[in-house]
Amino acid sequence: MVILFIFLIFCLSLFVRKDNKVYIILIALTTATFFLQYLIGRSFEYESDKSILSACFILINIFLIIKPWSFASISIIENNHDKFLSFFKNILYKVLIINLVLNSSILLVVLIYLPNIAAFKAESAYLKLYDQIPYFANVFRYAFTTQSAGYLAIPIFYYHLSRSQKREAYLALFYSSSTLLSSFAFYSRAQMITYVLIFVLYFFLIKKTLPLFIQRKLSRVLFKSSLLVAIIFLSVTYIRFSALDYRFNYGDRIPQNSIIKDPVVYSLFDYASQSHSNGLHQLDQFTADKVLNGEQFFRDIYQILNFFGVMNWDVKEYQDRKYEAYNDGADKFLGYTTPLVFNFGYIITFLVSILYYLIVKNLLKRGYTKSIISTLYIVLLLFIPTVSIFYTGYSLILFPLILILSCRILFILTSLIKQFLGLSLN
Repeated sequence: MVILFIFLIFCLSLFVRKDNKVYIILIALTTATFFLQYLIGRSFEYESDKSILSACFILINIFLIIKPWSFASISIIENNHDKFLSFFKNILYKVLIINLVLNSSILLVVLIYLPNIAAFKAESAYLKLYDQIPYFANVFRYAFTTQSAGYLAIPIFYYHLSRSQKREAYLALFYSSSTLLSSFAFYSRAQMITYVLIFVLYFFLIKKTLPLFIQRKLSRVLFKSSLLVAIIFLSVTYIRFSALDYRFNYGDRIPQNSIIKDPVVYSLFDYASQSHSNGLHQLDQFTADKVLNGEQFFRDIYQILNFFGVMNWDVKEYQDRKYEAYNDGADKFLGYTTPLVFNFGYIITFLVSILYYLIVKNLLKRGYTKSIISTLYIVLLLFIPTVSIFYTGYSLILFPLILILSCRILFILTSLIKQFLGLSLN
């Protein structure tokens, strides 16, 4: 797969522009996660022609979700929809303040009842709290479903900052932190990294829209903030993997040919690099009878519909089907392509990636000027290649996308009603 991957990077590099740091960072991320695996002795044996075809399919899909960002160049963000922006912010901020309160409560409960990070993550000990604390299950599921809504406040933060509206910008920044807080509440290191990456990548995407003095100041702030989150990330990693049982377990798992022997350091490299080999291994084992028919992506929607009695869906039965399909890989990072194939098959996976490519290309190639509404979609689309080093991100942006579309429909309806009432009164 090394030769194929190098060919992928070569193809992507043909479209690199020095001023497009977003595209360069996305290429660097996927390159780093691929080659880090060789420091820990990770490898995949090609047992058949299917392995080579699977590798090609994975790399084609990665190309399709990274390549359209080569068109990224935004110089002006305009607001031709001031009334809608106010309407949307009013609803979004209400959702995010609820998330801040709930995530703070979950974090407090977890710290009190489950201070052991290893138990929370590896043993799913939080499930025991469902019975111990009334309504905790509903709160936990709601918070998990809506955890990505904070990303919608990031373009709003940068928009107000570009107009030197500091109060509005800081308010948006505060509300966007609900997503970062949820990563602490769920002990999710991947989400910590993702939040920082999205913030930094979006900064480079719209950097030209900011006054020069704000660019310089914000660059320093982002650097220091990223260091702080990195320290927290490393602290969580050390606490979790320095436990005696984990050191023994990881000691057994470290291959003989691994350059890195320390269990804690090994866990970091294992965390960052496992999606390529795991995804390829699972895809090589894939058969048509393992298709989950989208359950992994629409799980949150199914849970909501089941809660309100709209449909009959059992999460435990779904978990059984998932573990049966993936065998030993259900809880591992599998990258972007493999989960899509396991849920929808090869054809739909390819069509989804093609559609993603066309949508992003269309949004970015319309010119250097973007509307504030389009930036809401852009930040969600940016989420997909960013998290592809871990997993497929479509399910995580589903709620924010539904929120945008619902607000647009509601805004149009309320506007029509006001016009109708105005005409009636006249």
